[in-house]
Amino acid sequence: MNYNYYIADVFTEQPFHGVPVPVFTDASGLSAQQMQQIASELSASSTVFLLPTDKDNTRTIRAFSKLGEMPTSTHFILAASFVLAKTEKVSLNEQHTLISLISTWDKKTTTIDTYVSKNTEGQASLVQQTYDTHAAVDYYTPTKEELAAMLSLTPADIGFDNYRPLIVSCGVPYLIVPIMSYHAIREAKFNEAAWSNSSAPSSLAQEILLFANNTDDNPADFHARLLGPAIAHHEDPPIGGAIAAFSNHICDHSNIQAGTHVFAIQRGANDARKSIFYVEMDNKQSKDLTIRVGGYAVLMSEATISVD
Repeated sequence: MNYNYYIADVFTEQPFHGVPVPVFTDASGLSAQQMQQIASELSASSTVFLLPTDKDNTRTIRAFSKLGEMPTSTHFILAASFVLAKTEKVSLNEQHTLISLISTWDKKTTTIDTYVSKNTEGQASLVQQTYDTHAAVDYYTPTKEELAAMLSLTPADIGFDNYRPLIVSCGVPYLIVPIMSYHAIREAKFNEAAWSNSSAPSSLAQEILLFANNTDDNPADFHARLLGPAIAHHEDPPIGGAIAAFSNHICDHSNIQAGTHVFAIQRGANDARKSIFYVEMDNKQSKDLTIRVGGYAVLMSEATISVD
């Protein structure tokens, strides 16, 4: 049987930027094993499979890498919603059309609502998804010297504008470290020996999110990058899974007042594939935080794969 799929570059408005995500708009009849085999065949970091429901604007979503099924992330949600709208599998009858995606990852049923906006030509434009998050914040982190050693930086590179390192979890813990400059973030290299000799492994955080103020001429307010023991030195992986934790980290800053705040984050080097995330957060000065993550996408290709 033949299955159509589309590849979208997500969290970008430029072709060959952002993160490429293959999306199967109707994966009916495929087993979990076949989905994983297809994901391995396509060699993308992740592949999205959508299944129909009894509602026109609702799909069940699953995502696989070559290693197995993955939890739903902002990248998958954006790719799925954009492709459904762009290929007219879902009609954009409103200026902001609701598309609901149902995840059953880890035997937990979760519905993620997204809104796809139309541009002046009636085509899919900004896609925004809403999350209610609850954060656990740990203020006990490695020292500035330990952080510098595990990042192959100097202690002077750690921290800016009274932001401090924190371990923040909204389900998955991240060690979030403010860095003095974009240049230092790009120069950082994970040092596993220094990591192992610090207090970091006992925190259960397996990834470090670095962030700095953005000083370049683009829409972003922050530049961010993930490092960690399972991330190769040459990789600059998607940061979508860390956005909730990062937003809660920002809210912990003493200068962030109650109310709605808007900011943008860039992932990726200036001369490489870049992603831009647009974030709104409703700061209630509590551990419960509503965030809205928006982004654009570009439809790059359409293809068919044959599965016996």
